[in-house]
Amino acid sequence: MIDSQRLLTVVIEAGTFISAFAAIVGALVMWQVRKKFGTGILATGFKVIAIGVLLIAGGILMEAVKSYLLIARSDLGAVGVVLSIIEELLFIAGTYTIVIGSKKTGDKLESLTN
Repeated sequence: MIDSQRLLTVVIEAGTFISAFAAIVGALVMWQVRKKFGTGILATGFKVIAIGVLLIAGGILMEAVKSYLLIARSDLGAVGVVLSIIEELLFIAGTYTIVIGSKKTGDKLESLTN
């Protein structure tokens, strides 16, 4: 008989890791595209956004570890709190980096057209 709890755990963790690795690959692609632009405005923008995407990928991985540990043990205690804080800091830093990097790149490109 299939244990539905374990199957659900595997499905959730697989989705989480696929999301994290997709984010990492996306950041690496952006990093490679950045090299083709050289040192211009787009290269700088892509570099900053790629760093933000990597931070978000780190947050996704922390969420996966935390949820796995939570399923393995019912109570994480202080470890769960620390993992949650690290996860949230990675998400906040990643989204902030992406937003600020995008805004600065857009402003620089707009100033070129005026």
